[in-house]
Amino acid sequence: MNAPSIDDRLAPDTFCQVRWPVHRIGPSLLVPSGSVATTSGRTFVIRVRGDRTEWVDVKTGLASGALVEVYGELKAGDSVAARGTDEVRAGAQVRAKPIKPA
Repeated sequence: MNAPSIDDRLAPDTFCQVRWPVHRIGPSLLVPSGSVATTSGRTFVIRVRGDRTEWVDVKTGLASGALVEVYGELKAGDSVAARGTDEVRAGAQVRAKPIKPA
């Protein structure tokens, strides 16, 4: 770590990291960042219902570590694929394998 400057300015070619607390009116829905897929036309997560997949369009918000805030037709308790990709087509039959939350 570099010593602080006398006038509290950043030296050339350095950077800082800032945590800026944000307060929301309601709760946020967070998913693993790897669950969000983006194609040229849409951003989505893959929801698993029963043994079938669904693409659910989302908008992303703030990121917090390995999680990202999403807005869309998802709700708490929905199962989503750990890795979002357009290689898994909507309606594909899958067998969900539960993972332990971090």
